[in-house]
Amino acid sequence: MRSFLIISVLLLVFNLQFISAQCVSGDCQNGTGKYIFPSGASYEGEFLNGEVHGHGTCHYTDGSIYDGQWKYRFPHGLGSKLYADKEMWTGDWIKGRPISKEGKMFDESFISKGAVTYDGTDIQFGCIKGNCTLGIGTYAYADGSKYEGQFKDGKRHGWGAFYYHNGDKYVGDFNLNFEEGHGTIYYQNGQLAKGSWYKGEYLGDQLVAKGSVGCIQGDCLSGIGKFIYQDGAMTYDGSFADGLPNGLGKCTYSNGEIYEGEWKNGGFNGKGTLHLNDGTKVSGLWLNGTLVNTIAEEAPAIPEASAKNAPQVWAVVIGVSSYEHMHTLKYSDDDAYKVYAFLKSPEGGSLNDSNIKVLVDDTATREGILDALSSTFSKAGPNDLVMMYFSGHGLKGSFLPIDFDGSNNKVFHHEITEILESSPAKFKLCIADACHSGSLYTEKGAMRNAFESYYQALAQSKPGMALIMSSKSEETSLESNNLRQGVFSHFLLRGLKGEADHNKDHTVVLQELFDYICHNVKEYTSKRQSPMIRGDYDPQMVISVSK
Repeated sequence: MRSFLIISVLLLVFNLQFISAQCVSGDCQNGTGKYIFPSGASYEGEFLNGEVHGHGTCHYTDGSIYDGQWKYRFPHGLGSKLYADKEMWTGDWIKGRPISKEGKMFDESFISKGAVTYDGTDIQFGCIKGNCTLGIGTYAYADGSKYEGQFKDGKRHGWGAFYYHNGDKYVGDFNLNFEEGHGTIYYQNGQLAKGSWYKGEYLGDQLVAKGSVGCIQGDCLSGIGKFIYQDGAMTYDGSFADGLPNGLGKCTYSNGEIYEGEWKNGGFNGKGTLHLNDGTKVSGLWLNGTLVNTIAEEAPAIPEASAKNAPQVWAVVIGVSSYEHMHTLKYSDDDAYKVYAFLKSPEGGSLNDSNIKVLVDDTATREGILDALSSTFSKAGPNDLVMMYFSGHGLKGSFLPIDFDGSNNKVFHHEITEILESSPAKFKLCIADACHSGSLYTEKGAMRNAFESYYQALAQSKPGMALIMSSKSEETSLESNNLRQGVFSHFLLRGLKGEADHNKDHTVVLQELFDYICHNVKEYTSKRQSPMIRGDYDPQMVISVSK
């Protein structure tokens, strides 16, 4: 009898968990039904192909209610939202945001209680159709993106279509969550790219066996050879096994970057060095294309005469690419390592290992991030600078760590703000790329001069806190195959290295850096991405020095 009761309780708990995110009545595929979101929000209305679509009413977890038109899981069209404090907004909506009569999205501050319905929590997400573990299904992500196609071990694998949050669409082959094989990406501006892909990288048109492209020398199957990809996207020279780079080899990319070192199954594996096109070298131990242990030049010691009163820089650098419940990013982990390399350089302050914490993928959990921020920033003194850099996915009001499960474990912006405010540091900087440094190896004399200049300039700045964001809340932060990194992070690092030094005084101040990033990101993305800066900060706060 006791065993029966235990089993009954376990079944009840299981059923309650299952009901917490499912269709509880009606037809939630192509009809009218009632659906409980993973957050606990309740929707009743029309569906299309498993998605909330048509007319319906949603009771959100904060007590607010939206009634109106929906399109692919978002309030879209004419609708009304009654906020928890009884404030009402009626009008047109686009992808969860209210629209003015002029057709513009309102800023978040327009409505006192928040203009944005969608915050990444009260939204339908998860497997909404078919088998998303081993079979064919449709998986909807919390940021609004969606995948339809084949799955293997819960990953996108086989043939499918991925609909990005920004309106782009990829149709083709997938391999363990990455676009790999043959496929086409359709951009929202009408352009398309069709051809071969590898680990999310577009390689150009189909590979050709002989001639100016393909295997032009040696044995590219199981030996030593040289392989050139179509349009010179990249050239590999080294050892092969089963038709893939294996062993020692060198790969030159079309943008001028070079990786030389150990390979396995076509990816960086083992000891190797990545030479960036601006002169930076990133050396260390690589695993499946990810740098897991960086070798950086040792920072020069702070001169004894100024060590006592010299300000220090404390940094936490975070990069997340390999999400399980969001689409995989290609460059966030690499971007984090490149920022780390810059901070180890004289231009970035020559930070000691004890002053910088790097969290990438598996270590970048919610708990790990908050612990690293609290412990690192609490060490700062009243003359110091604390800095956080994050590259990865973000939702309204939060950054997403590696253990984000589609609903839980977000790192909220207010938590980061509270940690920054509690730090005794004089200067506080948060830089977020949520979607290059210069050479580390220069003459010793120039390195020391740059190092000393950085801290002398920093000491003269006024106190304050600044948040530099890669995009507006309704925009997507873009990655670039040509740049092989996030667009925002690319220009961030170029600006830090000295290109943002508008007045040529060999220092880069906060306003110069932001102006440089904003101009170049807007231009590169054709205004699809617009960086923002917020906070009570000194525009002349020194960020880096140049020679």
